[in-house]
Amino acid sequence: MALSSDMESQENPDSSNKKEISQETDVEKVVWPGTQEGHVSEPPFSVFSKSMKIWIIFLVSISALISPFGATTFLPVLNVLSNVLDITPTQANISITTYMIAQAIAPTFLGNLSDNSGRRLTFIICFIIFSIGNIGLALQTNYIALLLLRMLQAVGGTAAIALTYAVVADVATSAERGKYMGYAGAGVLMGPAFGPTIGGLLADFLGWRSIFWFLAIFSGVLLVVFVFFFPETCRKVVGNGSIPPQGVNRSVISCIQQRKLAKRSPDQDSPKLEKRKVAWPNPLVTFRILAEKESGIILLYNGLFFTGMMVTVSAIPDLFYQAYGLNELQVGLCYIANGIASLISSLTMGLLVDWNFRRHAKAMGVPIIRGKQQDLSNFPIERVRMQIVIPGHIIGIFGLVLFGWTVKFQTHIVGPEIALFIIGFGFTTAFNITNGLIIDIHRDEPAAATAAVNFARCLMSAGGTAAIIPLCHAMNPGWAFTFLALIYVVLIGVVFWIMRDGMRWRQELAEKKGLKKEEDERKAQEERAGG
Repeated sequence: MALSSDMESQENPDSSNKKEISQETDVEKVVWPGTQEGHVSEPPFSVFSKSMKIWIIFLVSISALISPFGATTFLPVLNVLSNVLDITPTQANISITTYMIAQAIAPTFLGNLSDNSGRRLTFIICFIIFSIGNIGLALQTNYIALLLLRMLQAVGGTAAIALTYAVVADVATSAERGKYMGYAGAGVLMGPAFGPTIGGLLADFLGWRSIFWFLAIFSGVLLVVFVFFFPETCRKVVGNGSIPPQGVNRSVISCIQQRKLAKRSPDQDSPKLEKRKVAWPNPLVTFRILAEKESGIILLYNGLFFTGMMVTVSAIPDLFYQAYGLNELQVGLCYIANGIASLISSLTMGLLVDWNFRRHAKAMGVPIIRGKQQDLSNFPIERVRMQIVIPGHIIGIFGLVLFGWTVKFQTHIVGPEIALFIIGFGFTTAFNITNGLIIDIHRDEPAAATAAVNFARCLMSAGGTAAIIPLCHAMNPGWAFTFLALIYVVLIGVVFWIMRDGMRWRQELAEKKGLKKEEDERKAQEERAGG
């Protein structure tokens, strides 16, 4: 397993029995001590032990809470803010829209930064920004300040969106990625489950400003934990974890890791990293991913499903207040069903995704070696992932229709709560698995790929959350959510389209990139020869 962008290695022992493994990115060169003559050894995909991987996934999962907490803890107090700031419910919903817009744009910079300069640095920057934004929100007194500070808060919250899944890609192979993606995503999905409930409790007993003080303290604690106890995982910085990190990339855990590696192989020198130039954030990497045919189609699909989820949860305060007269705490409790279903989907469907990967690999004769990355160039990863998406897609459609009409006819509140559970399970299955598929396609730049996912779905969600309340008032909730469900009925055709043509699109793109690389190398050689 290489440290290259496609994570495949080429071994070339020299006369001193040393082998050289270099990244296609031309960013670094790693020298591994040689093996015994006549024996071929390949470095593992990641030198992190299973317990260390669990620790890393645990930390990023907890850190991932800041984004959904920032988005959802204040949902139960939207009606309170409308009264305090003297604004309409639609204007209050605009604060969700501005949050989504900022969350769409910021990762295009921060995701690329983390792919080149490390995950730790980007996490630290995000936690600081998130804390500042929440302190400002706790002190603000007018509507314009609310909108601007919500945008600042969202920029910090991108740590969860742009980095969580990227860290999984750093330490887990495609064969085991479904499980780890599910565990890492659990934090993202616990936010909708418990964020509104926490917000409702804080608002009910301590006032609405306490919500933002809670978030500021939470992110401050995360900042301290990550500074001391989170190891750098970015493959362009530490390779498979064996390259000693330097400067801000170094933590207490990193020191312990290097000591363990030294004890395990006392006669071997540590791999050496050539000096790298500072890589400034480049949002064009994200936009390039958006422009690719296969990635663009998958991102459209993913974004529409995330929009369906956000449209539903953002409409709950107004719809449930009108239909059932619920207060802030009661509204917060109503989110638990949706969040628990999302959590169940995240923890279980990842295992099913890994099982389907093994099933297809066995049928094709592709060996799965523990700790080694598989070559996916001729492997139908699109079919493997999207087959598991189909049931979730259908379940989510049913949940949308059920939610709209149970609210319309003001059935017992158990009715819409069951619908929210169904939506949570179905929609989470669809966009979680497509998140993983995008990273499989862009394994060399996972944070930039996740940023592209976030850019697409947050911009769509921004429009959806702004439109849902006026749409419900114009059409009534039953027809409004039935209209949304019909969009997803049409969208299921995209699933089969990706399954049929996805691998061909990916191969065509790889061929174009290969030809361009050869052309660039030829021009570079001509320039050197001419000089």
